Amino acid sequence: MAAVDRFILLVRSLRRAERGMALPTVLFAMVASMGLAGAAVVASVDVQQGSKRDGDSKSAIAAADAGANIATMRLARYSKSLATNQCVGESGGTLVAMKAVTTGGQLWCPSVSGTVGRGTYTYWVSPAGAACGDFALCVVSVGKVDGVSRRIETTFNESSLENGGGTTTEGEEEGDTSGGSFEGLIGQDKIDITGSADIRVGVGTNGEVLGHNNSANVCGDIRVGIGKPKPSVKQCSGYGVTNGNVNLPPVTSFMPANIAVANANYRFTTCSSKGLPTGCQTDGFTGKWSKEPFNPVTRTLSLGGQEALTVGGPDYWLCRLDLGAGSELIMRAGSKVRFFFDTPKNCGLSAGTNQIEMNGSSRITSTAYQSTPGNFDMPGFFLLGPGRVYLGGNNGTNELIIYGPESEIELKGNATYKGLIAGKTLLVTGSSTVKSDAGYELPPELRPPPKTGEEEDGEKVVTSRLFTPQTYVECNGVPAAGQAPNANC
Repeated sequence: MAAVDRFILLVRSLRRAERGMALPTVLFAMVASMGLAGAAVVASVDVQQGSKRDGDSKSAIAAADAGANIATMRLARYSKSLATNQCVGESGGTLVAMKAVTTGGQLWCPSVSGTVGRGTYTYWVSPAGAACGDFALCVVSVGKVDGVSRRIETTFNESSLENGGGTTTEGEEEGDTSGGSFEGLIGQDKIDITGSADIRVGVGTNGEVLGHNNSANVCGDIRVGIGKPKPSVKQCSGYGVTNGNVNLPPVTSFMPANIAVANANYRFTTCSSKGLPTGCQTDGFTGKWSKEPFNPVTRTLSLGGQEALTVGGPDYWLCRLDLGAGSELIMRAGSKVRFFFDTPKNCGLSAGTNQIEMNGSSRITSTAYQSTPGNFDMPGFFLLGPGRVYLGGNNGTNELIIYGPESEIELKGNATYKGLIAGKTLLVTGSSTVKSDAGYELPPELRPPPKTGEEEDGEKVVTSRLFTPQTYVECNGVPAAGQAPNANC
């Protein structure tokens, strides 16, 4: 009984007092705190894992981009090989010409893999010369980082000045037609028209066509870059505006590799007392040879007022061409003449120096140029580097090709130009007329390569096949076994 009485007294005492509650309260608080801390730790781990996945995903897309960029660089570097081969692939660590293989029921070039940073990439390229959907070529690249994969597809069209969106067929008042399936005025990055020019050829740029007044007319189709606004220049009825990018093929893709040592500069070099160099003064010059129209040290060809030089080529290697007022440079009938211009840096010229300059009433013509019966041979002027061209003629008709993918070109004065004028940027400030006679075709070096087995003039045309990026998309997942690389893109 004594034990029972003591227990009853203890219960009564606990009921009236709070002694003994501290420990359970502390225990419950500790349990709650541990629960909250545990939840925070779990949330932190989830965030860290999510951040890692996001980081891996971004790294994987960067690896895929790197693979596509490497493929694009190799397409440009091996453009000459692609003129006669379907693919450029990797064999034993070396890039070699290859044939396409069947992948996922389609023809694709063999895959190429590599490492970039902590990730890897694998890319596939569709065969050159075979369409890939609505485009001329596709590159698909997969990037992987820590088990996370991302896949992209980049599409390309062939970089050709033909069929570039500049088809013009409407007849002009004189009865001629303004060109064929090519663009006669090209500024790869931008075209700026501030004068009152009469443009009767197709116009093309990867940037914008800017017009600053309503006095200039473009009677030809206009191509602007993808995503660029409509041109702010007046366009004749019957012609259209398209969006598309076309990169100009580099001069190195068709320039003779030995042009620096094997050229025709001797033809307009003044003979020494010993009659050297061999073949000197072969070209016809109306001025005095003692004035030396050509300086072989600076590689500058200068014609003064009223002087004329008739050249027979084939290929010249210059730094500068300076045509003074009233001078004329003539291409002899029966000849094929090309002037190649070294880079300003190699020529010791400062930035912004004119490498081609026409002033006053100077002209460039071709004796053989006759729209009837259709002889359109004309001299070509090809600038290798970031030079500048100033065409400031004030009258007469010029028959020429000016081509400088890295050069600034300014077209001024009121002369007429037939042929092609293409540069990195184009500024039209005068009231010139630019047109092309019906039937005119671009020279072989600026045309796309022939299709397999196709011949031109009885001989194979060996040239380059270059491609310009058009679209970029991310694909869903990685293609399953048996699917084409661009499945679900």
